[in-house]
Amino acid sequence: MTRSARSSRWRDDRGSATAETAIVLPVVVVMVLVILLVGAGLGTQLRLESAARGAARELARGESAAAAVDTAQRIGGEDTQVQVSGSGAWVQVEVTRVVEAPVGTLSGAHWELSADAEARREPHLVDGGGS
Repeated sequence: MTRSARSSRWRDDRGSATAETAIVLPVVVVMVLVILLVGAGLGTQLRLESAARGAARELARGESAAAAVDTAQRIGGEDTQVQVSGSGAWVQVEVTRVVEAPVGTLSGAHWELSADAEARREPHLVDGGGS
């Protein structure tokens, strides 16, 4: 008996690798894209946290609001929006930035990321001196 006579049509697996690849490959590509987007988002979030802390530190040392905004935009990126507030001994900075997905499957998707920081002004800057 020859080999082909013994094998069944049901056991023939020619082309199954192609079919499995056609099913699995799009899922793998989407997973890789999501991982890359999450990584980019986390990197942006870390930069925003640093930008908010840097701007709050500038204000706490007595620098102007414009200098704090410049610092936040230098660290977080030019399109970072900065809000500065404060009363008494404390200053607050909130930074926001919109992150957009690059061209491709998720084109048009966007997320608004934000971070904030608070710092106490230097004692010599607070009314009343050293308290």
